[in-house]
Parts: sequence; C-alpha cells; structure tokens
Amino acid sequence: MMIDKTLVQIFLVLSILAVSLQPSCSQGEMADEDLAIAEPSWLLVTTISPSYSKDIVAGLEALQEPLGFPGHLAAEDAEKSEGDFDTNLYFDVLDRISPQRGYVLDYVYRYAGIGGGPVLYARKAQAPPYRNFSEYAAASQNKRADREDYYLRQIAADGSPEGYFQVALLRIQGEQFYQYWHDAYNDGRIVSDLEDARASLGGWFGADESTIDGLLSDLAGYELAPTVSMNKDLVKVEAVVFTKWGGFIKRSILMERVAPHLILGEGSEVLVEYDCGIMF
Repeated sequence: MMIDKTLVQIFLVLSILAVSLQPSCSQGEMADEDLAIAEPSWLLVTTISPSYSKDIVAGLEALQEPLGFPGHLAAEDAEKSEGDFDTNLYFDVLDRISPQRGYVLDYVYRYAGIGGGPVLYARKAQAPPYRNFSEYAAASQNKRADREDYYLRQIAADGSPEGYFQVALLRIQGEQFYQYWHDAYNDGRIVSDLEDARASLGGWFGADESTIDGLLSDLAGYELAPTVSMNKDLVKVEAVVFTKWGGFIKRSILMERVAPHLILGEGSEVLVEYDCGIMF
C-alpha cells in the first residue's frame, strides 16, 4: 500500500514538472494578444496648446474653403485643369512637415455621381501625374495605406510634437476640398477647446442655441487640447474631432516616429454623440 502511494506521488510530481516545462499554447497566444493591445510606455507626453492647434486648423481651412467646386470635375474620370488647387500649398501652413526630398503632394478626383472628392497621393516631382482616378486605381490593387504612392509614406515631420500633430491634421482634414454631395459626410474637424467646439457647432442650419449649450455642457468634462505621446520608436497623436454625423469623437493615430511615418493603428471614442439628422 505504501509503495503504491509513493509511486502515485512520484507520478504526480513528474507530471507537474512536465507540464511546467512545456510552453502553453493558450498562454502564448494570450501573451501575444496582450502585447498587441498593450499601451506603449511613453517617454514624453506633450499637450499642444489650443491657440496653436486652432491657428493651424484655421490656416488649412482658409486654403480649402474658398475653392468652391469646379464644374469640370463633375464627371467620371474627371481630369484636373490648369489653375485647380495645388495641395503643395498646404506646406505653407503645415510648416513642421514636408514631402520627402524629390516628392510632391498631388491628387486625383474620384467622382461617382452621388458624390465626389479628392484622393491624395505622392509622386516624384519629375514623374507625370495620374490623369484620372481610373489610372490611379489601376496603378496598384493594394488598399490605399499599402500603396507605394500613399501620400503619408512620403511626408516627413521635423521631429517636434507640433510636427506629428500636423501629420495627423493632414490625415484627418487633408481631403476636405472640392467636396461634392455625399463627400460632405467627410467633415471631421479638429477642435481644441470649448470655444472652438462652439464655433464648429454654430454657423450652419440645424443646431439651435439650446442644442449647442447642451452639447457643450456634456463636453465640458473632457480635455480637448490635442496631445502627442512619444517614445523611441512610436508616436501617438490624440485629438478631438467634431462631425455633424457623429458628434465629438476622440481620434487616436499611432505612427512610426521616424519617417516614413507609417500609420500602425487608429482608434476612435465617441465623447458626446450628435447627429444633425440631415441625409444626402
């Protein structure tokens, strides 16, 4: 009886050792998952001053808003004409970022009858531009961020927090010109404080004063100024964006710190929900 008990104990000990020395599949998968979703450790977190971010956003919008809509773009595979908007003017305002040496920022126009808007891309300065959207689409079957000519692959920040904020601003609002019909849903605008939020809500039909006051009251508990978090390899830009079809949404963009600033992930969190109720 004593021998049987001793053998059982030895067997149990050996079994436990065998299990502990073997890598656990499920534990390994869980570790990978945790690594994928874990927030990186940041060496520096900078709050972008509302006055600075508002000035930069306003400067970008000052280039876009007076443009109107050129009638010659209202056609399938429309081609740009001489005198159409030059997106390289953006860098007069976005002065902390620039195209990498030898490249320019360009666009084709995608028109689909019920809506239309520009599609940004980067090209070598000496290379001919794409004639139209079909030519652009045929050049690569990859999704936009994986294309060789995806514009953010050829944009470099100067390494400052303001520079990375400008990359995010270009990503969020850079294609908001020559917008036709359904493309007006792409109206996300970075806001930096309550005054800025009120300005975004006002000035158009659909938002009365009581609605605006209620939304701003709900928003008052949140920090609205953009932040830029950096470590040796990564940068995360967080900014609150207002859209009439969604409300105030905190956007986060994770990118590589060294150019090209490839976007590694994007997230969004609705802070205060709002929908104007307009459908195109």
